[in-house]
Amino acid sequence: MIKNKLTQIIFRTIYIVLGVIGIIGSLGYFKQNFNENFYLYYTNLSNYICFGVIFYALIKTIKSFKSSPEGYCNVLPKFKFMSLIMILVTCLVYNILLAKDYTVADYFLSIQNLILHLILPIMFTLDWALFTEHCQTKWYYPLLATVMPLIYVLLILIRAAILGSNYNGLLYPYFFLNVAKLGLGGVIGWIAILVLIFVALGYGLFGLDHIKRMNKNKNY
Repeated sequence: MIKNKLTQIIFRTIYIVLGVIGIIGSLGYFKQNFNENFYLYYTNLSNYICFGVIFYALIKTIKSFKSSPEGYCNVLPKFKFMSLIMILVTCLVYNILLAKDYTVADYFLSIQNLILHLILPIMFTLDWALFTEHCQTKWYYPLLATVMPLIYVLLILIRAAILGSNYNGLLYPYFFLNVAKLGLGGVIGWIAILVLIFVALGYGLFGLDHIKRMNKNKNY
């Protein structure tokens, strides 16, 4: 773990700079066409949330630096853990399920794509791994981490039901939410799979977070 707050400030400042570029890209700037559906994409929303967490952590770290240049800045520990799982699922689902629809050139030459689907998720994970005091997570945190994604899914489905099948715009941002093609049962099946991934990933991180404590207990 790295307790040096200057290192934390530099790392988080780089994250914020890249985050601003990614957010601007998510709004359609790099394609010179405003993306009116930016708020429908889980990728964007999860990155916006993580950006807010790191921005808040950066401010708190800067404020505490003069009085204590060493130590952890443990801000929003529960919410940060939940956000970590969200952004890791963003990274995994995109790169495993969705990226196959793009060419290698499309993937690596898109600044927005690289930042939101790869660079920021990795940096957020490193921030948690390197700058956060561990052995603090509770057993129920992984279960809480499913709440925000399920609310997102519910809002997407409600919106689609209200707008109806005759709506000419985007109804379903991802194929696994498309009730018209998969049916309600198919969508529920995909949601169940993703929830299991969330929970499994969450408890994997929970285990990693408590490895140090478990090793200490073995020595007694």
